[in-house]
Amino acid sequence: MLGVNLLVRAGRSLLAGPVADAGWLPGSYYRHLVLEALEEDDFPGALNYLRWTDDPLLAQLLILRLRLLAREHQQQRQTLQDLLANGLPAERRENCLALLKEHEQALELLGEYEGRAAALAGKRPVTQGGPGGPPR
Repeated sequence: MLGVNLLVRAGRSLLAGPVADAGWLPGSYYRHLVLEALEEDDFPGALNYLRWTDDPLLAQLLILRLRLLAREHQQQRQTLQDLLANGLPAERRENCLALLKEHEQALELLGEYEGRAAALAGKRPVTQGGPGGPPR
């Protein structure tokens, strides 16, 4: 009996990934995976599983989380721009420029994720006031 249980567990662990990625499991399983990915800030993973849920509320939750994170990046970007405007020593200026570039890349990526989530929610992506637009 112990051998059969081990075999079943091994089968589940080996097939869990391919079966889950194929969309063959119930929607409630994918909702759980989306929420788990959101908890870990794994936005590509959340978007991957979101397509199998057909749950616009989860898509809206993901969009909200992306917008909140984008707003944080916008505020940090603005702070860096203010620091650069005040004049900094060369070494600090280079660090600020590097950080500014990273925040802009993050905002671009978050905007892409938001567009994909909006498409899954059944609505068009927001262009004004989104991650790349002015804060609301």
